[in-house]
Amino acid sequence: MRVVTSVTFLSIALAGCAGIPSIPYEEPTQSEGIARVRVITNSDVYGDSIVGSCAPATRHKMAEAGRFGQDGTASINYPQYPLKSASIGIPKRVWPSLIQYTPAIRMGEGAYKEVVTEYRVRTDLPFQIATRGATIAGSGSSYRSCDGHALVYKLEPGKDYEAVVGVDSRPSKDGEQALTCMLAVLEVTTLPGTSIVIPQKLTPAAPPQVVCKN
Repeated sequence: MRVVTSVTFLSIALAGCAGIPSIPYEEPTQSEGIARVRVITNSDVYGDSIVGSCAPATRHKMAEAGRFGQDGTASINYPQYPLKSASIGIPKRVWPSLIQYTPAIRMGEGAYKEVVTEYRVRTDLPFQIATRGATIAGSGSSYRSCDGHALVYKLEPGKDYEAVVGVDSRPSKDGEQALTCMLAVLEVTTLPGTSIVIPQKLTPAAPPQVVCKN
C-alpha cells in the first residue's frame, strides 16, 4: 500500500446519494445498440440509463470493492461485489492499479482492494456512473474523504470503455504521494494489426438532480 499524505478532490457532489436504494445491475437483453464497459473501483460503482432529466430513483450496483487483511484474507463483513469478475473481451486494461487503503471505520477489517469486472451497457440513453464515495483513515482520529458524486456519459454502440472510480494517488509538488478522488471513463481502442490499446477520455455531462415521480 502506498503512503499518501494529502487529498485532492476531483468530484461533483451528489446530495443525499447515500440514501438512494440500490439493486444489482442487470445487463440489457438486446444484442444491438450495446457498448462494453470495464469497471475498475476500490470504492463502489452504480450504473444507470438516464431517461429525460430524471435522476434514478433506484441505482444499479455494478461493483463494490471488498476489504482484505494483510495476509490476503477477505473480510466476511465487507465482501467484494461481484464475487466473481466477468471478462467479455474488452481490450487490455490501460489504467494502472488503484491503491489499497484503510477506511476510517472498523479499520481492523482490513484495506479496500480494487475489483475489476466487465458489463454490456445499452447506448440509446445517456449512462450515469455514480459512487457513494470513500473515507480514508489518516493519523490518529483524522480522516480524508471522497464525496459521493455522479457523471453522465454518452456511450456509442459497438465501442469499448473503461470506467475508473474510487481513490488513486499521484505525486504532489513536494514529491509526496497525494490522494485523488477518481471518476473517469475512457474509450479504449486497439490499434489495427497490433496489441496497442489507445485510450481517449470522455467528456461527461452533469447528472440530473431531481428524482421524477412515477
